[in-house]
Amino acid sequence: MDDDDEVLDLVDKNDKVIGTILRTQKIKLAGQRVGYLRAAEILICNKYGQLWIPRRSKKKAIAPGGLDYSASGHVASGESYLQTAIRETEEELNLKVEPKFLKLLHKFPPEGDEKLFFRTVYVYESDETPDYNSDDFSGYEWVTPEELLKKLKNGEPAKRSLAETIGYLIEHSI
Repeated sequence: MDDDDEVLDLVDKNDKVIGTILRTQKIKLAGQRVGYLRAAEILICNKYGQLWIPRRSKKKAIAPGGLDYSASGHVASGESYLQTAIRETEEELNLKVEPKFLKLLHKFPPEGDEKLFFRTVYVYESDETPDYNSDDFSGYEWVTPEELLKKLKNGEPAKRSLAETIGYLIEHSI
């Protein structure tokens, strides 16, 4: 969902809601440090240990044409990380997922000056290629975490947090 009027919860350093903010106002967070946002990210993993990694549409504002999580999105106001993961999987991949099939990989805190989000990453095991939304993605590939991390380290364009997540996944194995 790229709705600029989307209302997002603003949270403190302990991930407790302290207010709301419009999606268009998130740029203020970097300079004013008034709080943090939340995001949910999903990685689809098949029985061969490969991840389904899509390429973002060129018309995306963030990382156009870059590699991405299988699905991801901002946590809307009043929504949980898990609810967001389920919603984004349906919106971006036309895939209905039951909560019990999403395995929590890790919750990344917003450490460092550039990081504005608490990020919760889930893994969904499936061997099926999703019927993805072409407004969100232009293509995809099945790739091992090690192959993906190598591409990212070699400069392949991607969402900024993807390398950190894949490094964590490799280190802690799924």
